[in-house]
Formats: sequence, structure tokens, C-alpha cells
Amino acid sequence: MVNWKEIRSYFPVVNNYVYLNPAGGAPMSVHAASEGKRFYDEMLVGGDTYWDEWLERKESVREKLANFINADPLEMAFTLNTSHGMGQVASMLESQGDAITMKDEFPSSTYPWMHKKVNLQFVEPVNGIYRMEEIEKAITSNTRILITSYVQYNTGFRQDIVQLGKFCNERNLIFVLNATQGMGSMPIDVRKSQIDFLVFTGLKWTLAGYGIGGLFINKKWFGKINFPAAGWRSVTDSGLMNNKVLNLKNNASATEVGCPHFPNIFALGGALDLLNSIGQDNIFERIMELNKHLEKKIAEINLPVLSVLNREFRSGITLIKVNDAKSIVQKLLQKKIIVSARGEGLRISVHIFNNFEDIDILTVELKKLILH
Repeated sequence: MVNWKEIRSYFPVVNNYVYLNPAGGAPMSVHAASEGKRFYDEMLVGGDTYWDEWLERKESVREKLANFINADPLEMAFTLNTSHGMGQVASMLESQGDAITMKDEFPSSTYPWMHKKVNLQFVEPVNGIYRMEEIEKAITSNTRILITSYVQYNTGFRQDIVQLGKFCNERNLIFVLNATQGMGSMPIDVRKSQIDFLVFTGLKWTLAGYGIGGLFINKKWFGKINFPAAGWRSVTDSGLMNNKVLNLKNNASATEVGCPHFPNIFALGGALDLLNSIGQDNIFERIMELNKHLEKKIAEINLPVLSVLNREFRSGITLIKVNDAKSIVQKLLQKKIIVSARGEGLRISVHIFNNFEDIDILTVELKKLILH
């Protein structure tokens, strides 16, 4: 049995705010912050004398990250954010053919492909849902790549990535997943989902802060793609002498071209330690439990919910329709309640540091604003 009150205590932000915005930018836990701080403390007293130890610790985090999504450590690379990772994927696949994606995608899923002049077609949702038959209709004889988010940032719609992976495999499509709005809150298994490439940022549900992301490259692509850049850390022999032959690593870490961003990587390691201690299934069920309470309280104040509420499509994001959402966000901020304005309304997101009282406080203040 998870002690959610104890979990909440690991997030000091809850002492200052009713924080209902991990979909925008999540707070860090003491686990993540202490690992990042540890690096700066070490550099403060030892300079670069910890280099070898830092490299070993980095590989330990790589292994944790790989295990978290059922990947091989050789398939994982560290990036700075989602756009960084997706840009690398677009560079590796730009010559493969046309791509399809979802209309609601955040631009980090689409701009890198547009920049590479890849012909990109957008699938329209039906009643907020991207069904397989609609995706099927968008495929042409030139389509080779499918790009989608696990969870749509605006509406919170959650794609069935196992079903989608099977769909792509049967049609010989390359499956590229933006996992940013699901990584850390919804279970991910790259093997079951037959994912080719996956990117995410640690800023949101992974609870690792800015400056860290991840890139998964399915090992079946090793030797078939050209890495977008190379540096002294990209080669099999990371010595300091120039060689006439460039011997690149045949794994995802070849994309890590230079000195590692150690503190951010270590913060991700601390964040993963906490998430693993709770368990991905427990995290998902807690979010669903909080969602149910939120849906009930929103219904009591007669606000329409724009997100699809079927459990199979549910995530940690709930979009409710309100007038002048940006103004309401600012007024809630004055009450130290943190939410976002997105699309047609107010985006509310819940995670492991939230409780029922957070939701109660939000809805009480929302009711006052609406009646006013």
C-alpha cells in the first residue's frame, strides 16, 4: 500500500502552492533535487576530479532509464528536451518518406520534421479521439513514418500505443512516439508497443526538471541510420587523438557528442528512483483516482469537461471549458493555485504529489470566479 501522504512530503512545493500543472512544468522532488545538488557540491570542493565517478553514475542513470521503459541501455541517449530529441530523429529519418501525425500535436512533434522538409499530413480527431480507422485514411503509398504523442498536451487524450505499435508494424510504418505527457505517469513498454523511436523531456511528469530529456532508438535501426552529428564522445575510442577513420559507436549514445550535462542527468536518476519505488501501475491508478474526484467536483459546479473521460483514453490531464481562461489562470495564481490555459479552456493536471484537498480548493475558488 503506497503512503501517498509520505510521497507528497517529498515535494516542498505543496507547502506553497496548490500545484495542478505537471503537464506544463512539474515541481522536482527532494530525490531529484538532491542528486543535482550533489554534483555541484562535488565540483565545488573537487573540481573535475570526480570525472570518472560522474561517468559511472551517468551510465547507472542510463540503465535506470532503459529499465523504466523496458529498453536496452545501448538504445538510450540523453538529450536536453523533447525538441532536441525529435530534431535528432527527424534528421535520421528525413529520407525515409512522408509522415503522418495528429492535428493536436505540440509543435515539438512537428516543427523538426517541417524543418527537414518532410511531407507531413495531419490526422483529424473525431470527438476528441484519434481512432485507428481515421489514421488509416491518412496513409498514402508514400507514407513511411507515424509520429504521435502518447498523451495529447491540450486535451489529455491518451493513445493506445500497444495497439498503435501493432498497426504500424502491420503497415511497415516507422513508429515515432513523443512520450513527454505520459512518461512518468503512464506505463510505457517499448517492446510491447513496438516503438522505433521515442523522445521525452524530464520537465513534466518525470519530475526531473529542466535541461534533461531522453531518446530511445530501437536497436534494429543501428547500422541503418546516420547519426545527425558527431563529437569526441560519439566514437568507440574516446581518446584525444585525431584518427583518419571515424569509428562511431553503434548505439544511441553516439548522439551524445560532447561533455555530459551531468547535474541534469543525475536529477533524472533521482526522479526515476522515486518513480520506481512507487511503481508505474500504482502511479497510474493514483492519477485515475484523483481524476474521478476532479470529475465529480467539476460536475458539482456545472462546468463542461472537454477531455474524453473514457478510462481507455484518460491521462493526468483534464480540460474544462471556461470563458476567458487566461484571466482565470491569473486570478487562481493570486490564490496560489497553479493551472494552465489551453485551447478552449482550463487545463488541470494531477500527479503523485496531489491529493483530494488540492482539487477541493481549486473547485471552491473556481466556483467563486464563475459566479462572480
